Amino acid sequence: MKFLLTTALLASLGSLSLALPSPAHQDNFTPAFTSSLDDLFALLDSIPDSVLEEGDEALNQWFIDNDLRDPAAELLIDSSPEADPALDLGDLDVISDENLERGVLVARASAWKIAKCVASIVQLIATTAVPAAKLLKIKKYIKALGGVKMSVKLLLGATTKAEKLKAGGKALVYLSAELLGISSVKAACF
Repeated sequence: MKFLLTTALLASLGSLSLALPSPAHQDNFTPAFTSSLDDLFALLDSIPDSVLEEGDEALNQWFIDNDLRDPAAELLIDSSPEADPALDLGDLDVISDENLERGVLVARASAWKIAKCVASIVQLIATTAVPAAKLLKIKKYIKALGGVKMSVKLLLGATTKAEKLKAGGKALVYLSAELLGISSVKAACF
């Protein structure tokens, strides 16, 4: 069952509520969306760091072994430039709900925009040879931002670098830089 997770995620995205989120509402995700979002980032989190540290071939084999990628598939090559290697992953700000200015940021992130963003990331994982080092960095940024839901809220809500710094600190700026280098994700998420 190739791409089982991808298919399940895309199917569950179809059941999302398309209502715009209310800034006064504290959690703007429907149960169906929360489930697919959790599944997506659970997939990223399930990739062992040791596999990512081994490199791209090990990552590709892990995707194949876990039926997330067809072994015969011709993969697109991630040609995005690498983020600044001088970035210090150990000096990331940890984000809490209190730091998110919901009235300004969450109001911008409609459920449909979030769904498109999640779907583009799922497609990227299934069809693109993303360097293992890039996925390892992305995992660390998501963890530093307080997890899956908070990362997506912050990414979609903060539009300028200044807003990203204020809402999510260095981790959000670095995560944005990694994802902005991938054109399909940039088009769907930003």
